[in-house]
Amino acid sequence: MFGLFEKIFNSLFIFVFMIVYDNHFHMDSNGKGVEAVKEFEKSGGTAMMVVSKPYIEIKRGEDFMREYEILLSLVRDAKEKTGVKIFTALGVHPSRISDFKSLDKAKKIMVEGIELAARCVGDGKANAIGEVGRPHYETSPEVWDASNEVMEYAMMRAKDVGCAVIIHSESSDKTYEEISQIAGKVGIKKGRVIKHFSPIVKSTFGLTPSVIATFENAKNAFEKMDSFLLESDYIDDPKRPGAVIGPKTLPKTVKRLIENSVTSEKNINFAMKELPEKIYGINLD
Repeated sequence: MFGLFEKIFNSLFIFVFMIVYDNHFHMDSNGKGVEAVKEFEKSGGTAMMVVSKPYIEIKRGEDFMREYEILLSLVRDAKEKTGVKIFTALGVHPSRISDFKSLDKAKKIMVEGIELAARCVGDGKANAIGEVGRPHYETSPEVWDASNEVMEYAMMRAKDVGCAVIIHSESSDKTYEEISQIAGKVGIKKGRVIKHFSPIVKSTFGLTPSVIATFENAKNAFEKMDSFLLESDYIDDPKRPGAVIGPKTLPKTVKRLIENSVTSEKNINFAMKELPEKIYGINLD
């Protein structure tokens, strides 16, 4: 009985004093907004990367700055009202390519949006570019090729400003290899290319996977992968409450991992602190 209490005490001690980082979290003024961050914090979360998503109709490249300002405002509010360390990624979601009748116009506007995101990183307003990439659903060869061109440009600008880039894409057998080839062509450090919503894979071709933090998924990742991040991909959409997983889930998963001795404290600390600090050049303490 004493051994059980000791185990619980040790796990709680570790959890209370450790970094609990969510690598992919969305905020929306029409959703919970800062309240979602408060829920994350109350559940034991300490830090997160908040990633931009489509908020407004985009008609021209400069409209993306209006969209970024919506997120930056939400982040400022959350920083003032919580103790969570919040970092920001700004980007052009690949679904935007379908917003325009002309594919050439879509590419031009999306590239302009990425350029604005890169400037924000250079000015210290954001920490990474993302999410960018290609559709996760079947599409035409023309859209696929155009999306790859936009993703390549995002990697190039991330390299130029010295930041990481968060990729939204499908998850096929060839995904990691293909995206790694594009990263190699650009010359960005492959570890700074994060595959968001990653499946559990044996080889990442040098890229960094970010895995959805359900308990079973995280347990599987720790058993089969050496290096990865954990994310909720919380969408903050009132029409889809809790999607993909809720703001409380990742901290609760980390606690369960510790309580069930799924892996070592060292390995959890690597995923929660050491790896994100290395990739993004941030301090999570």
